Amino acid sequence: KSKIDLNLGYIVNNRKEFEDEHAHEEDHDDAEEEEDADHSDEIEDAHEDAALDMKLKTFSYDLKYNLAKMGKFETIVGLQGMYQENQNFGEEILIPDAITNDIGFLVTSIFDINDLSSLQGGIRFDHRNLSSSSYEKEDPNMDSQEITIDGVDRSFSNFTFSLGYKNVFFEKITSRINIASGFRAPNLAELTSFGVHHGSNRFEIGNPDLDSEQNFQFDLSLEYGNRHFEVFANGFYNELNNYIFANPTGEIIENNQVYQYVQSDANLYGGEFGFHLHPHPFDWLHLESSYETVIGEQSNGDYLPLIPANKWANTIRVEINGTETFNDIYGALVLDSFMQQNKVSQFETKTPAYNLLHLRMGANLDFNKVDVGMNLS
Repeated sequence: KSKIDLNLGYIVNNRKEFEDEHAHEEDHDDAEEEEDADHSDEIEDAHEDAALDMKLKTFSYDLKYNLAKMGKFETIVGLQGMYQENQNFGEEILIPDAITNDIGFLVTSIFDINDLSSLQGGIRFDHRNLSSSSYEKEDPNMDSQEITIDGVDRSFSNFTFSLGYKNVFFEKITSRINIASGFRAPNLAELTSFGVHHGSNRFEIGNPDLDSEQNFQFDLSLEYGNRHFEVFANGFYNELNNYIFANPTGEIIENNQVYQYVQSDANLYGGEFGFHLHPHPFDWLHLESSYETVIGEQSNGDYLPLIPANKWANTIRVEINGTETFNDIYGALVLDSFMQQNKVSQFETKTPAYNLLHLRMGANLDFNKVDVGMNLS
């Protein structure tokens, strides 16, 4: 009556980025058409080789042994991890050649106190070894002279635990309370970056001396639900040691703001509350509303950077059963309202409030037991 779950994965991601030095040149006069043809040949040649050519190979494994139920106890023993190799073949380097090896052991158990309440606990050990090669980068502060970014060879380990209690009152109100610790080792970008991150328009500088993050979190949730109405309220408080974040320095390099990876003890706290109404006899109508808030502070009282603004989401959704072949028809109108973000770190810009309006619709087609889903948003 026990069960083994094994999940193995292998991913190869070959990322190439092509750059064109001639993309911004001025148009030539008609008299220079022959020279233009020569430039076109140069552009074609430039596209043959990728400026950035990176191959990332990841082998992951997840093994869980679900023991047969012993009385009121259900227990799972697990082993999880990955082996990851990164190699660069182009002139540009996004992250250096490196090997990352993760492994984690876990035991978790649920104790059913009675039909309405249960206790869940777990313990886990994680270990990461990360080894990277040194690489050359142009230093924009030294007339584009090349500097060497040293490789790192670091290991990180930690134990974590969790303990949670769930109880149902009057068969309609569910409460949960959880206490847990967490662990996260720094990644390659946080340890070794030096250059512009084009996805975020930031010049990012890594920190090879970063330690692993550790946290202690407390969260509480209350939920009430019946056939036509649900309401919930969730709150959390998270105390972090050595929290890693990209911190703006106030400098500008290559027209991009400079962010340095640093760490500090910090606190994150906030919550979410809202409701879902699908009133009788209008079961096809769904009204949803929720509000989310989070505040991040460093131990010295400064606010953490890059914390999202408070958000209020409102949804009107209509669902129609349809026919046996054309079914699950729906349409939804969603208004996301983002509040002003004035709790910002030093050198970070405050952001004004704004709204996003979404329209979504879809349906399901059933062809001889083959489902085809169609969605437009």
